[in-house]
Amino acid sequence: MAHFTGFACVACGATYAANQDLLLCPACDNLLEATYDYDRIRRDVDRDSVSSRPVGVWRWREFLPVLDDRAIVTLGEGDTPMLRCDRLARFAGVRELWVKSDAANPTGSLKDRSITVSATKAVEFGYRVLSCDSTGNKASSVAAYAARAGLGSVVFCPEDTPIPKVTQALFFGARLIRVRGHYSQINAMYRKLIHSGSVRWYDCGTDNPFRYEGKKTYAYEIARHFDWAVPDRVVHPANGGMSIVKAWKGFNELRRMGWTGALPKMTCVQAANCDPIVRAHLAGASVVAPIEKGPTIAGALAGADPGLLGARTLVALRESGGTAVGVHDPETIEAMEQLAGEGLFIEPSGAVAIAGIRRLVAEGRASPDERVVCVVTGSGFKDFDRIAERVRIPDEVVSNYDEMLAAAHAVQEAVV
Repeated sequence: MAHFTGFACVACGATYAANQDLLLCPACDNLLEATYDYDRIRRDVDRDSVSSRPVGVWRWREFLPVLDDRAIVTLGEGDTPMLRCDRLARFAGVRELWVKSDAANPTGSLKDRSITVSATKAVEFGYRVLSCDSTGNKASSVAAYAARAGLGSVVFCPEDTPIPKVTQALFFGARLIRVRGHYSQINAMYRKLIHSGSVRWYDCGTDNPFRYEGKKTYAYEIARHFDWAVPDRVVHPANGGMSIVKAWKGFNELRRMGWTGALPKMTCVQAANCDPIVRAHLAGASVVAPIEKGPTIAGALAGADPGLLGARTLVALRESGGTAVGVHDPETIEAMEQLAGEGLFIEPSGAVAIAGIRRLVAEGRASPDERVVCVVTGSGFKDFDRIAERVRIPDEVVSNYDEMLAAAHAVQEAVV
């Protein structure tokens, strides 16, 4: 028998069997929550033995909604670096700051944690094509995991999606459909297409409840890194908020299992010009209202309407004692540069985490005495043009040793 036992609707409470191919709740069109036999997991899994398993998301197999291990589609995702960054801690104003870099995932972003699960479910259910709507990172990941599984892929992206992201998806073999409009508009059209039954593609988008569960592995990896303690705060960039919701579930699972004894404050960071979750949280609302999207350098966060996930994110923030904050583009650029000073090449949508904790400390909403983990979610290669704008390639080219020596002397003082 599997440890995964099925689904329960977060709204109406209806339950569904583990082997059903579902997106939203058939009874009320709300989100589904995966359920597990935690007593059986406790009997079958020794906390400390997990460390001896092969690295990656699937070392946590019992906590993931899979019925057939033979179907697992993996590229070695997860177990991404946890780096203590003392200079960043001083920049942000906290006692201790760790960066968890999901730029090290196979396709260079956080999306691999969840797409490995949805690709696996597609194989279990017998689909031949994976699909998604995306601001770019998800498209790349869906295309890669489809290729790994021998499946086709179709991705829908805004027309202004960064070229490196669509190039990556196309190189993996995806069929790309570019759509005019901002991401929330595209998401609404895409969801209508999938739920119409007009195509039989496996949706790896925002309605897929299996996919969500992969994001719980943030919690497991962070706690394990700290020898089964938890940090004071986990800071995560957010568009829809899935990672915050599921990391919070993961931390609660660890405490329920008796593996940890505390919970962190979950903290949401958005671009200030596109921050519907931040506005709803600060207003004490229970749902997130759509907003008018403004321009932002953090293109992967440019969702004006988080939909059903927004309310779940607010619950995670409230229950954990966390908060939400919006940051402006100059703050994000400064954070990117500070990350570069640590040797980390991070896209703007990931760097907002650093800018966010700095702003929270400055505003007195986070304590300087905290141990903080900031998740940075994507490689700088994902939005390369934004970073290329920040540097200048020298026009001069040396052609012999004497010129090289002269050039070296000219820069000698600058590099000391």
